[in-house]
Amino acid sequence: MRLPPRHRNVTLKRLLLDAWQYVRAQAFIARQFGRQYAPSREHVEIDITYRCNLKCFNCNRSCTQAPSREELPVAAVAGFIEESLDQGVQWKRIRLLGGEPTLHSRIFEIVDLLSDYQANHNPNVRLVLGTNFHGRHVRRVLARLPENVVLKSTLKTSRKHLFRPFNMAPCDSVYYRWADFSCGCRIIAECGLGLTPSGYYMCAIAGGINRIFDHNLGRRRLPAADDSLNDQMAAYCRLCGHFGFRWPTRNPQMSFTWRQAYAHLKQQRMLVRKARL
Repeated sequence: MRLPPRHRNVTLKRLLLDAWQYVRAQAFIARQFGRQYAPSREHVEIDITYRCNLKCFNCNRSCTQAPSREELPVAAVAGFIEESLDQGVQWKRIRLLGGEPTLHSRIFEIVDLLSDYQANHNPNVRLVLGTNFHGRHVRRVLARLPENVVLKSTLKTSRKHLFRPFNMAPCDSVYYRWADFSCGCRIIAECGLGLTPSGYYMCAIAGGINRIFDHNLGRRRLPAADDSLNDQMAAYCRLCGHFGFRWPTRNPQMSFTWRQAYAHLKQQRMLVRKARL
């Protein structure tokens, strides 16, 4: 299989945009000029599974920090398509992510649903699947995907790659004491709306954060055009290391709020296992 060019998450342009976003999200500037970002009606990312076969440090879906086999039901993808048609949303890009999306137990059913949507309702939509290309099973699935699905390569051969430190919560840093977290960040515009197993969010990363903190702010149906999702941004961006500017790293970094949350989740899981015995 010929691999597409590897997608680079860390570039000079993005670092500069992050630095500007840090300035732009300061509360006194946001009050003067308004919030910089709004939920997308052009792009959507669908986290179809939190299973992953290569658990990278600083994973922004917590696949390493809190492994899970949770999957998005196929019915949720069918519902997304129906709601998109009901609201007249013409997506420009739909991206399947995870975890590693090829590990979803019904990946081909999901691809078929989206391919039918593309063929019958939105021929201009770009269907994209992000994959790490790691392992025989993943490559076997990729080889069977139809040609209308574009592959986004995040090719990895180890867990240690250059990422922004996702688990460094801005709310734990004095540098963000004046930030308005409801401003969001560029991911909301560049990546788009997120559909995850716990609902719709201003970005898919927020759904992964909810998996750990259980704020339950996910929308059960596709948000209407007038839903600002500011409540989600205020709750989740304060926890997300992608908000504002941080130097990328290859080593695990974690602030107090995240250490506490993972420890609490681990304790809950242990209690559930004991109760089942």
